[in-house]
Formats: sequence, structure tokens, C-alpha cells
Amino acid sequence: MKSSRWQKQHIYFRSIVWASSAVVSILLLIFLLSFGFRIEVAGIYFIIIFVITRVSLAFILNNRFANSMVRILKFDYEEIERDFRMLFDKKYIRFYRKSEEDAYRYEFPGHSLSMTIRPYWLSMDMKQPATLVTLYELTAKNEEFAEMLAESIDEMASQR
Repeated sequence: MKSSRWQKQHIYFRSIVWASSAVVSILLLIFLLSFGFRIEVAGIYFIIIFVITRVSLAFILNNRFANSMVRILKFDYEEIERDFRMLFDKKYIRFYRKSEEDAYRYEFPGHSLSMTIRPYWLSMDMKQPATLVTLYELTAKNEEFAEMLAESIDEMASQR
């Protein structure tokens, strides 16, 4: 499997994209059935419009209005959590760490940015541990800090 890279996305638009794609497709299905199309033909149009709407809305909304950066690291999240604390101390980055159920949440005061690390499963057999790293609340003001943080995490991951 290829190594991952940072991806910008909007964490709240995922459900909006699915819901709006379903609504548009269902309205088209009802419209086609009311004009006398057979269910097979209307079903094919439903699937086509659903896929086209889903992909186009994902590109338009999710990527254009990104408010988070996400990356998957192929390390156990408990082990890499120690490395994050050492990295932040080495780079003189102030942070507050909170332990949640199956995750660690870091707050960076003065930057209005938070980071969550949680376990992630790459495949169904769960043999290879992985960690999902998410930088939340990305804005124009803290984007430079987030980029610096992402580069530092990349350096740490490549040295490990």
C-alpha cells in the first residue's frame, strides 16, 4: 500500500453531500416515474445522477471549503502519541493533551487549532496498526501553523 499524504477536506460536508445527492436522485426518480418511464429505466437514471451528483458535490464542497487536514500513519496510535509529545516539546509548540475514549486530542493555544489521533484499520484483518491524524478548525489565520505542524509530523514519520 502507498504511504498516505495530507488531504484537505471539510469534515461536516460528508453527510450533506450524501443527503443532497440522495434527495436530487429521488426527485429525479419520482419525476421520471410520473412521466411514464419504466422502473428499470428510471432506476438506471437514478444511479447515474446519484453518482454524478455525489462526485461533483464532493469536489465542489469538500475540497473548496476545507476545514481540516487528514493523514493516515502506519504506526500504532499509542506509540506515536509519545513521539508527538516529544516532537512538540522539541519544536517548542505549546499544547494541551486530553485523553478520550479511543483517541488523544491536542489543543494548540493561540492558534485555534486542534489535532486528534485515533486508531485506524487499514484492512479487515487488523494486523497492521495505523493511526488517523486529523487537524481540525483550519482557517486562513492558522493555516501556516497547520502546514508547519504537518511538515513536522511528516519528518517525524519518515525518521521513524
